[in-house]
Amino acid sequence: MFKLLFIDDSKLDHIILDKIIAGIEAFNPITHSYDGEEALKSFSDNPSDHPDVIFLDIRMPRFDGWDFLQGFNNLQPSLPVKPLLYVFSSSIDPTDRERALSYDFVTGFFSKPVSRPVLEQVLNACIERSKL
Repeated sequence: MFKLLFIDDSKLDHIILDKIIAGIEAFNPITHSYDGEEALKSFSDNPSDHPDVIFLDIRMPRFDGWDFLQGFNNLQPSLPVKPLLYVFSSSIDPTDRERALSYDFVTGFFSKPVSRPVLEQVLNACIERSKL
């Protein structure tokens, strides 16, 4: 089982993820966060209960995905196991993709909404990583 943290301010995107991920039992539990700052704080609050995978939206009010990435950049060297972090965005600006992938801990960048083939790709990455 792989723990998934989904960070997105859109309730609709959370519903879409839940519908698409139904039947993929390997992602359990799924934690939903509507705020990047709250999600970042959860790493300090629960140091032993980190997700295996993070799905992150970059366009959110107040504390957005860019703020999360910057904070996570400072935090992640101290994590015993680094989660696979995927950025999901509705942005079509190629500089957003380049900027997100400039962080060495960002595993991939995908267009929203989350799709079944992408979930299967992420699951395969989780399985491969667990073999190491």
